[in-house]
Amino acid sequence: MLIPDAKLVEAARGGDLASFGLLYERHYRMAVGIARCRLNDPHLAEDAAQEAFAIACRTIHALRDPRRFAEWLGTICRRAASRLDADRPPHEPLDEAPEGADDPGLRTLRLQVREALQSLDETAREVVVLRHFSGLSYEEIGRALGLSAQSVHGHLQRARGKLARALDPHDPSGAGARS
Repeated sequence: MLIPDAKLVEAARGGDLASFGLLYERHYRMAVGIARCRLNDPHLAEDAAQEAFAIACRTIHALRDPRRFAEWLGTICRRAASRLDADRPPHEPLDEAPEGADDPGLRTLRLQVREALQSLDETAREVVVLRHFSGLSYEEIGRALGLSAQSVHGHLQRARGKLARALDPHDPSGAGARS
């Protein structure tokens, strides 16, 4: 049986580090996904998530509603990612080199996908990344962003449509990917 976040938060407030460890395990992918929306570097995203959990552990008594731990952690994670982004020197991020990364066509496609994601509003981008890159359910995304699962579904559908148009090489507006 899954222990609710609120019970784990209350136990962590009482000094139970194992309960905080369960919160960490449950929400780590979400935290990295949120950070990755701000940072195009997977290693920095992990650093931001780690920093967010450290802050959450130190300040867990400040959380007003223990049922909203995921949303609260998401806010902390966004701030941690923004700080890391502001502190790094301006340069193109070095992504992990996937198989076939030396293929110029694949590099171009990856850049087009990144640009298309960046063209989305923040909520839509977070929903897409949390669903398709972090593998979270609609309910998990909703808890992280303070949305209902139905709202997450709507954001995801609209975002997919925008991404499809942005990446369509036959887009009459000329905004899509080039062949």
